[in-house]
Amino acid sequence: MHFLVVGRGWTGKKVFAELLRRGHVVTFSSHEDAVDTIERNAFDWVVNCAGKTGTPNVDACELDKQGTIEANAIFPALLATACGWRTRLAHFFSGCIYTGDIDHVDTSPNYFGSIYSISKGVSDVYMGNKAQVYRIRMPFTGVNESKNYLTKVYNYAKTGKLIDAGENSLTDLDEAVSVACNLMGDNEPNGYYNLVNRGSVNMHELADLLKIDPKWYTPEEFKAATAAGRSTCTIPAYDGMTDIRNALENAIASMKL
Repeated sequence: MHFLVVGRGWTGKKVFAELLRRGHVVTFSSHEDAVDTIERNAFDWVVNCAGKTGTPNVDACELDKQGTIEANAIFPALLATACGWRTRLAHFFSGCIYTGDIDHVDTSPNYFGSIYSISKGVSDVYMGNKAQVYRIRMPFTGVNESKNYLTKVYNYAKTGKLIDAGENSLTDLDEAVSVACNLMGDNEPNGYYNLVNRGSVNMHELADLLKIDPKWYTPEEFKAATAAGRSTCTIPAYDGMTDIRNALENAIASMKL
């Protein structure tokens, strides 16, 4: 099959490499060129890995609300229109549109504490019947790299404080990419796929796994130190994903922090 991967970031590069490894024909595109590329060429699948997350974190999105909405809500809709009926669309997305314990994959977004979550929530509703929508949360890998959630937590603990707001679902990104490629390869239907690992973890448990002894924010201190709210939620994992504890232990062992 011929795939177009949109976005040359962390996730896009992993998707590109995995599809190539499986023997597919794969083309890269920036988000600026994506619609024109789709309209001028024939692809079996378009895989959107582009989006605005903010650097170093979602607080930065509050400084560019218009750009966040354009990247996370308007751009996916433009891709869906360009794909139309002739090209399947897959969309790497976010589970940070929820708060609390979510018990069904089709639950509507219920968290609107940041422009990031608002933009993702709007797109989540719109894209549900137009693409395979892959929800991921705070992705981690077994490599010590800047986008890795485990690396971020480890570095935050060394230079500042951590906050434990409760139980969260997390995503082993390499595993999620592999499962997503299976879903596309099997031509599964459009809809929502929660590519998070089974189970959940809180920040105190994660600190224990990382063997760190951080200082801790109170909720009031954390609110004063941040520009945007943070989603704290658990969502039901797709059956193809493995247990969160095993995934975290294997990743941390591989990182050799």
